[in-house]
Amino acid sequence: MNDIYLQRTCKNCGNQFSGKYCNQCGEKVYTSHDKSVLHFFEEGLHFITHLEGTLFTTIKTMFRSPGRLSYDYCEGTRKRYFKPLSFFLLLIVLYLLFPVFEGLNMNMKYYPQQSLYGNYAAAKIQATMAHTGLSEAALSEKFHVKAAKISKFMLLIIVPFTALYFMGIAFFKRKYFFDHMVFAAEINSFYLLWGFLLLPVVIGTINFFTKIITGHYFSFYDQLLGILIYGVVCIYAAMAAHKFYSLHWWQSVLFGGAFFIVHSFIVYSLYKFLLFAAVINQIH
Repeated sequence: MNDIYLQRTCKNCGNQFSGKYCNQCGEKVYTSHDKSVLHFFEEGLHFITHLEGTLFTTIKTMFRSPGRLSYDYCEGTRKRYFKPLSFFLLLIVLYLLFPVFEGLNMNMKYYPQQSLYGNYAAAKIQATMAHTGLSEAALSEKFHVKAAKISKFMLLIIVPFTALYFMGIAFFKRKYFFDHMVFAAEINSFYLLWGFLLLPVVIGTINFFTKIITGHYFSFYDQLLGILIYGVVCIYAAMAAHKFYSLHWWQSVLFGGAFFIVHSFIVYSLYKFLLFAAVINQIH
């Protein structure tokens, strides 16, 4: 009798089943081959090739057809792609490993200058200095060290806040919040991929040739970097919304413009305020 028809008891959940996989929890029935050294390397090779295939397909789809990734994923075509939130997390890890730009983690001295929460930040800094006995310079250094550790992982909060905006602006489309989360993960993945991983390469290349030709590096000041990042991201968001939400082109243009206003508020006001509060309250 073929082993595939034997009744088995799942070692993970106790379910009675036949076949190679438990039909309740998906646990695999392992054989002596699965414990061989050869199979150990087979699994590693499978993981690498599968990761390479889905990762390449995900990135290619994002650049060739903005919004297609989210549309396919929400419609049930998922095997060929990286999970949107997992892809966003992967980009955060890459950003953590290769921090070319200081990015969204700014020096403590700039927080009191913010219009929305500057007074709170100034008062909190003074209170922390009084409580800890640290000088402003010492507190700033300690703040910077702690902020560097958590600022990138706190980027996760950008996704649900962006999804809330998408849900509000595209409420008439009657999509699930899950769908808006998937779309927000795609847009913010592109934001990280372009603004903090690819753009530094572009700038480095420009500076390389500029240095050879003129003997000087080109000055990329903060305002210019902001334009380069958000100009491309807003165009991407408009094109992606055209596909994902089935918007007319004029609606997509308005969507991209509104996205710039809302997303920049989420990133440069809400995210930075939460980051400041999280870091300053950890200093005792």
